[in-house]
Amino acid sequence: MEETPQKTMRIAVIGGGRRCRTLIEMLDARRFPSLRAQIVAVADPDDQAVGIQLARHKNIFTTTDYRDFSRLSDLDLVIELTGKEELLEDFQKHNPAKVRVLEATISRLFSDVIRLREEHLFRERQLELIEAIVDSVFSSIRDRVLIMRPDYKIVDANEALLQWVGMSKEEIIGKFCYQITHRTLEPCRDKGCYCPLSESLETGGVGHAIHEHYDRDNEIRYCEVTTVPLKSRNGAVELILEIVRDITDELEQKLEQKTRALKRNLARLVHEDKMIALGKLVASAVHEINNPLSGIHALARLMHQQLEEDPAAAAGDQFKYYLHLIDTESARCSGIVGNLLAFTRQHKMEKHRFQLNEVIERVVSLSRHKMELQGLTLNLELDPRLPEITGDPGEIQQCVINLLFNAMEAIPGTGTVTIRTQLDQTHRQVRLEVEDTGVGVPQDKRSQIFEPFFTTKSQDKGVGLGLSVVYGIIKEHQGTVYVKSELGQGSTFIIRFPLELSEQ
Repeated sequence: MEETPQKTMRIAVIGGGRRCRTLIEMLDARRFPSLRAQIVAVADPDDQAVGIQLARHKNIFTTTDYRDFSRLSDLDLVIELTGKEELLEDFQKHNPAKVRVLEATISRLFSDVIRLREEHLFRERQLELIEAIVDSVFSSIRDRVLIMRPDYKIVDANEALLQWVGMSKEEIIGKFCYQITHRTLEPCRDKGCYCPLSESLETGGVGHAIHEHYDRDNEIRYCEVTTVPLKSRNGAVELILEIVRDITDELEQKLEQKTRALKRNLARLVHEDKMIALGKLVASAVHEINNPLSGIHALARLMHQQLEEDPAAAAGDQFKYYLHLIDTESARCSGIVGNLLAFTRQHKMEKHRFQLNEVIERVVSLSRHKMELQGLTLNLELDPRLPEITGDPGEIQQCVINLLFNAMEAIPGTGTVTIRTQLDQTHRQVRLEVEDTGVGVPQDKRSQIFEPFFTTKSQDKGVGLGLSVVYGIIKEHQGTVYVKSELGQGSTFIIRFPLELSEQ
């Protein structure tokens, strides 16, 4: 038996606002498959209402007065969507008996259904907009971003990360994060590396770490890794957002700036310590220069006296001997003054080949008299086979002076200072030792003696810059310096210089 076709219900709507427009759209989209209905009239006092405009566009009868519905033929149903029940009561007074009117309760229910549909569509549009924004930001962000499950498997990655690792999205989705960034089959935490993702899973908060990651060229890059947990409504971590920022260039720049600052500080410390040592050298040099000057003065007076008594004596051998003594003693004074000037001169560090033994001999010539006044004995054990080394002789001279003064001040009374050089063929090094018979350095102080301003001496003997300056200069020359000491038995400072400096 054939089924009789259902008649299309003709509906008029009181209220031409958003709900009316939504109802028209729902009927056009057949959102009510079991309802065969058609809106044939819309009434609203505002002829620019959105429902009125849509109805007019679809050639549906529109009016500003719902009473005009009574003139329509074959009208089956009137629906009120304004929420004003008095409009239905007024319409029923003028309503033809054949036109049905939805009761107020049913009309409100129908209106609520349409309102919910509107809210659903609005939120759906909002969600689509948010998804488009997120996708755009996710794709265009410059930092590398991964989205992972709590089991460390990757579910998505942005374009910056894909380009950085040199892989497509299909190649990395489903793989573990450590397979992509660390190029390993074991989790980074199993290899002793701190894992920020594990921290986020344990604490539910943001994780942070500095890792070594591999880029597309398999080169190690230092990366700042931040993990952010994405939680469900019940607080469970469902996904992890990992943000990777390459800080290699930044670290290298900071390291370079720090190195330059350290070099500037070292130059300042060297100069300050040089001025301290200069005061000590001048005191010694004054006595050293005074002796030959006194002799020169005495010889000059003697020669003058003899010339007054016998002018012909100027041609004798005695005068020639006196002039020779004056020449050698004045040359000695000139050498001492020249060494002092060379010591005080500030210059940019320039490395070239020089002989260490010659530097030591110049230092000894400046400080020998001071040692004699203090009652100290100096032993020089300089290896004549010593080859030239590369460096700045002025700075190495500063080191030798500091070590020599340090040794002299470590001896309370009489004692011996030994300066020793030798060639270590096995390790391709030149070795310098400055040994004293002083009081020694306590074991708990040995690790501090190369720190700036640390000193075991009284304030009148220095401010503790000397050994820190020595340490900085020797490191600059790629050498090593250390001390051997026993309380009451003295100390030995040992410096090793490489025969050839490596490129820096």
